[in-house]
Amino acid sequence: MSRFNIRRLERSDVAAFRDVRLEGLERHPEAFGASYEDELAHSASQISDRIANNCIFGGFTDADALAGVIAIARMKGAKTHHIASIWGMYIRPEARGSGLSRQLMHAALDEATACRSIRLCVVSSNHAAIRLYESFGFKEWAKDSEALKVGDVYHDEILMRLDTGA
Repeated sequence: MSRFNIRRLERSDVAAFRDVRLEGLERHPEAFGASYEDELAHSASQISDRIANNCIFGGFTDADALAGVIAIARMKGAKTHHIASIWGMYIRPEARGSGLSRQLMHAALDEATACRSIRLCVVSSNHAAIRLYESFGFKEWAKDSEALKVGDVYHDEILMRLDTGA
């Protein structure tokens, strides 16, 4: 297992985050609710604001290259503040199988220790991601049929949750 430097992204990481995000959206459009075209239209300032206003972790190589990302957001409402959502996870192909996804997931879950429920969506065809999430205790609680449409193909999403009891 390779070791990566896991840290929360900062405004200075805009270019690296944008590159990784666009790569994920272009290579795996079925895996994200966002589209490559919409993301491409975001300015550096908008991306910088997203980094500043969200909790996004990155896994950096020894050469300081961003190899993967994960984000976690806690709900803002008084009645839903106990829920966090994981979004935007992507590992570059050269870092897959290295343990980076586990390291990033640990960082995200550590951030959400006060949350009672942590939720995520995963495209039903991404068996590796589903196995990863299950290994952390996430359980399927619903399936959203035809949740995403890429070209003429519909993709189902599996909704998963980890109830922490916090």
